[in-house]
Amino acid sequence: MENIRVKELNGLALAYLGDAVWELRLREKFIARNLKVKDLNKLVKAHVSAVAQSKIYLSVVDELEDEYRACAKRARNSKISTFPKSCTMKEYKNATAFEALIAMCYINKREDIIEEIIENYVFEKKNDEK
Repeated sequence: MENIRVKELNGLALAYLGDAVWELRLREKFIARNLKVKDLNKLVKAHVSAVAQSKIYLSVVDELEDEYRACAKRARNSKISTFPKSCTMKEYKNATAFEALIAMCYINKREDIIEEIIENYVFEKKNDEK
């Protein structure tokens, strides 16, 4: 993305962008696996939930480079006044951090990090081991 400086963006704005990027990447991956259309939405929705994103975030946060970890932490610490009933506030904040991380990867053209997360934590389910 042109002319976007991650450090100047609000953490919630990053999460907003990251949410869209994450869902798009998952849709691309699941479609590429020739899954039935009726199953696509169910599979994608299972991985875009705050609970699922929180689990992935907790699995990857310690492996992140410092600037990516700092960006995620800034988003996680953003003031959030409401959150869905389907998760806890902690899960929602972790999901917000995860989405900001995805946005930062996208902005910095580090699609390799997004791909690695998808392969390791969506398809191989490494986060289930913790």
